[in-house]
Amino acid sequence: MAPDKSLCIHERDPLGCSESCLAALLERGTSGDKHNRRCPVHDDRRASLSINPGTIHRIVWHCGAGCSCEDVRAALESLGADPSCLGRYGLPKRLVQPGMRIIGHDPVLVADSKRLAAIAKIPRYLNGWLYIMCVQAIIEGDGDLAPDPFVLLPVNADDFYALAKRAGVERRYRYELYKRWLKSGGC
Repeated sequence: MAPDKSLCIHERDPLGCSESCLAALLERGTSGDKHNRRCPVHDDRRASLSINPGTIHRIVWHCGAGCSCEDVRAALESLGADPSCLGRYGLPKRLVQPGMRIIGHDPVLVADSKRLAAIAKIPRYLNGWLYIMCVQAIIEGDGDLAPDPFVLLPVNADDFYALAKRAGVERRYRYELYKRWLKSGGC
């Protein structure tokens, strides 16, 4: 993972954010200095929260009392800390990170990408029409079909002919194609 040394919206480096932005939001405890502050998650009398610039993450924090980094991040944001100052630390791994322009996941797009990946994995040894029929079966599916012709192509003659028709196979070739599929072990 590359180090997160980007500037925040206040144009401060990680050291400036840890000292000016984040430490200023929290009270000092009995042993508080510029890096150790009272943890906003629990009732902290000593300064058990350490906030420092990180080597990989922009800012890192650690509560000596055992509060999770996700809870500390949520508490810092509720106190007014900007997400650009906090960087990626404390975010769940699958959550969109600050600065990214992704807005949710479109289920249709996800299903289409699964279909494309399945089409790319169809074996190339298939006859041209059988390959096209496999593609048609994947397109009609929900995106979770295996690229295996023995799963995609039906063994029932009527279902096979119907799929061949939807795939654009001419009527005179459908029966011959079905016989060839049966001989190859398709049933």
